[in-house]
Parts: sequence; C-alpha cells; structure tokens
Amino acid sequence: MIEEEKTNIETTEAAEPSAAPDNRGDEIAVAAEPAKAEQKKEETAAAYGKFKTAEALLSAYLNLEAEFTRRSQKLKELESKTVEASSPKLPEGEELLNAVLHDEKVKNAVVEEYLKTVSQKSVPLLTGGAPCAAPKSLPKSVKEAGALAKQFLKI
Repeated sequence: MIEEEKTNIETTEAAEPSAAPDNRGDEIAVAAEPAKAEQKKEETAAAYGKFKTAEALLSAYLNLEAEFTRRSQKLKELESKTVEASSPKLPEGEELLNAVLHDEKVKNAVVEEYLKTVSQKSVPLLTGGAPCAAPKSLPKSVKEAGALAKQFLKI
C-alpha cells in the first residue's frame, strides 16, 4: 500500500510541475500554455473561416462536392434535351424517297443537279481545225537525207 502511494505521488508530480524554486521555468511555461492554446484556437478559427473545426469544414466540402456533381449531371441532361428538341426530325430511307417523289419542285431540283454533274463528266469534243500528223518517213539513203535537209532549210 505504501508503494502504491509512492507511485501515485510520483505520477502526480510528473503530471503537474512542482512549484519548487528550482523549477521556475516550468511554472512560467505552464502559465503561458493557456495563452498559447487560446492563440492557437484563434489561428485555426481564422484558417477554417466560418467553420469551427477541420471536420466541419471537410463535411461541408463533401456535401458541396456531391451537390455540384448532381447539378452538373442535371445541366448535362438539360443541354442534351435542348439539342434534341432544337434539331428537327428529318425523314429517312423510304419516307424520304416518298416525300421527294411526291413533291414536284424537289424532284425537278434533284434531276437538274444530277444533269449538271453528268454533263460536267463528259469528254469534251475537239473543235476547230487541227491538222493530222503525217506518218514519219525516214530517209533510206544519203541522197534522200540531203533532199529532206534542203526542204527544211528551204534553200
């Protein structure tokens, strides 16, 4: 039992600094701790803004992130619906063919466009007079070569 009391006293002395004259530095440190703690609270309060603790700030951030995601998804949905509503539904395939065949203006426009493309692809005919080239005649002797040279030079 006496040993337990000694242990309790030692634990208490370790937890609380003694007020003995040789431990004055500890006394000052203990007195300064509440002021430091108060200053630290003020600094953290300024760091978290309107939130008192880091946990409150984290919770608010997670809620905000979830709300932002929901709104982004809703905005994307609305944008896709707007694009679908603004683009008119055009007939396709068989419906388009029937619509074109029954409208004379459209049919004539299609035929005219087709004729323009066909007429541009045709081969152009030669116009004007172009002489035909004479077959080559090669001289068979020196005498014929001289005669051809005189003809070219027109001597």
